Amino acid sequence: MIAFLRGKAVNSGTDHVVIDVGGIGYKVFVPATVISKVGDPQQDITLYTYLHVREDAMQLFGFLEESDRGVFELLLQVSGIGPKVALAVLSAATVPSLVQAVINEQVNVLTQIPGVGKKMAQRVIVELKDKFAKIDVGDSAGITAETVSGPDDTAGDALQALAALGYNPAEAKKALAKVTAGNKGLVLEETVKLALKELGR
Repeated sequence: MIAFLRGKAVNSGTDHVVIDVGGIGYKVFVPATVISKVGDPQQDITLYTYLHVREDAMQLFGFLEESDRGVFELLLQVSGIGPKVALAVLSAATVPSLVQAVINEQVNVLTQIPGVGKKMAQRVIVELKDKFAKIDVGDSAGITAETVSGPDDTAGDALQALAALGYNPAEAKKALAKVTAGNKGLVLEETVKLALKELGR
């Protein structure tokens, strides 16, 4: 298995980038979030990859974070989800928001993802909830599975609300940490309002 590629993104399409690694061009299918972050073609980027092998083809899928690749591989374990659907899921939802939606059994959130109907959303929840609960989606994402699956999920709901308003998850998480540290027992509306004040400073 090719674990990762490091090279220059010399070309890109709607669902892929071409990485020049030592003079060899690798076509790597990636989520839309990766394409939006590909910058100067002279700068090296690293993609953590998954090699999908079929009888008629071999395809590489790449991600900026190892946690994203891990979630992609878990999605492939769900009946009815192939690599293209899994990629579409990760193009439409961040890993933290996806983990949160599955752990909290939010079918209505999952069905907003293109290509995911109610039955598929329910299968994802049933088959992956326990596995997602063990995932650490990384400090750079600003949230872990443990954070969103605690007994008091007000912070998790508040984080989702702030993300829906367009705030960066890492910045929102820091603001929520300050708010909840000195104010225990806040309801969701109060938590969001105080976090918005922190983010506005």
